[in-house]
Amino acid sequence: MFIELSKSQKKIARELIENSLQMECARFLEEIEKSISNQGQECKSPHEAYLNLYKNVKSFDKHIAKRYDDLRGSRYFIVLVGLFLDNILTQEDLNRFDEDVREKLLNTAKLLSNDSEL
Repeated sequence: MFIELSKSQKKIARELIENSLQMECARFLEEIEKSISNQGQECKSPHEAYLNLYKNVKSFDKHIAKRYDDLRGSRYFIVLVGLFLDNILTQEDLNRFDEDVREKLLNTAKLLSNDSEL
């Protein structure tokens, strides 16, 4: 899906996307810290703990790369929708956009989630 954003709307999008990347990384690091502290009880060996950690980091890296690598203005709109659907962006965040863009973001999110209450 391609929705062209104006320069001012792209500036807002870049800020929200950068903040979202930082939030996702912070959440992931918190999850890893919890996971590492629980590894002793859940894993049979240090190697198993390492493999679990490696699997989680690799999976998160793929997610981050898919969402944020080589991000251009033409992809901002769909990335914003994904961030909203993943509860990283809030309605308050979307309120920073002009009414037309905000409505298109919300309508697209509704279509993709099949949730009429968004």
